[in-house]
Amino acid sequence: MIKRILGIAIPLMTCATLFAQDYVMFQTQYLELRNGQHSALQAGVMKHNKKYHDGSDGPKAYIWYVSAGPYAGQYNWAVGPSKFADMDQPLSAAHIKDWENNVEKYARSHGHTFMMRDEEMTYNPKNETVGENILMKRIPIKNGQEHVEAVEEAVQKIARALRRTRSNIARRVYRKAFPDGHQEIMLVYPFSSWSEFEGGVRGLPEGFQDSYEKIYGKGNFRKEVMDVLSTHSDGITQEIMTMVK
Repeated sequence: MIKRILGIAIPLMTCATLFAQDYVMFQTQYLELRNGQHSALQAGVMKHNKKYHDGSDGPKAYIWYVSAGPYAGQYNWAVGPSKFADMDQPLSAAHIKDWENNVEKYARSHGHTFMMRDEEMTYNPKNETVGENILMKRIPIKNGQEHVEAVEEAVQKIARALRRTRSNIARRVYRKAFPDGHQEIMLVYPFSSWSEFEGGVRGLPEGFQDSYEKIYGKGNFRKEVMDVLSTHSDGITQEIMTMVK
């Protein structure tokens, strides 16, 4: 019983810590096409965003096409960076109608999430907020305090290694502000060209494993990262998203 209580309390305390400080948060959702009308949906979303989410009077909205991952072929729509107080602003009837006519008409929305950035585990050398092209790795953590702590430590050690090596590759880390039964960590890696994946690297810099082991010891990348994630998570999914302009 104590372990169960701690397993619930630790994530809640983590969220409370994040809420208590200034934060970067995005509200996101997936858009699944109803009848394969890509052009109509893209045009409709851009029209809606320009009218109601251009960033001049509130958070800006963006849309990405999902090229790989569980939701490949769909779109991801996001508003942010935003604050919880932004949700107190009621949507006008005209705003809702515009969404229905330009977006909901062509796609079904699902997977609504509030993503909050964890600054301690984030490495963001250029202080960027929104990436045009991103690789997102989702790590669903098994329930229980020991699993949460183990995954957090693995992700944190990678951040420390990126800082010590002064990597020019960013890795932004997000959590769900409102977990739906389990904790999930989302790793966001911006990239500029698909050619960056030619060598088999997925997000981290080329040769990062060697750099990591120079800091933490030979063989420790597998032991402290790969084995930990294999033991304490329910697997990792990868998504490639490219911004629609």
